[in-house]
Parts: sequence; C-alpha cells; structure tokens
Amino acid sequence: MGTILSLLIVAAAVFAAYSLKKFYDKPYVVNFSLAAMLLLIVVRTFLLQPINTLGYVAIVLCAIAFVFQAVLGVKNLNAQQQA
Repeated sequence: MGTILSLLIVAAAVFAAYSLKKFYDKPYVVNFSLAAMLLLIVVRTFLLQPINTLGYVAIVLCAIAFVFQAVLGVKNLNAQQQA
C-alpha cells in the first residue's frame, strides 16, 4: 500500500508540473492536482508507523495547504464558468 501511494504521489507531482505548462489558462486544474498530491502526502504520512514530530508537522502543513488549494480550485472554477 505504501509503495502504491508513493507512486501516486510521484504521478500527481508529474501531472501538476505538466499542468502548470499545458493548462495555463485553466488554473483550477493545477489547484486540484496540487490538492490531490497534498492529500496523498497526508495519507502516506499517516501510514508511517511511529509518527514523529516531523511527521505531525508534515500532516498539519499539507492538510492546511490542501484546504487552500481546494478552495482556490473551486474559486478558479467558478470564475472560469462565469466568464
């Protein structure tokens, strides 16, 4: 399970980098791909057995960043649909 999540994190990071160039006019795609990557990082960090202080810091920061990216994605999607 950990290996699959790690591969999904790498795939999400590659797609986020690709979407930065390809979908420049659709910023919500970038926001949602970054949000997915951050969520996968949070899940992967929870799977670490003894979670140390650095793991908890990563969970909190990535969870906060996930919320920000998801909110930005929704705002950008709504702005795109209204235009």
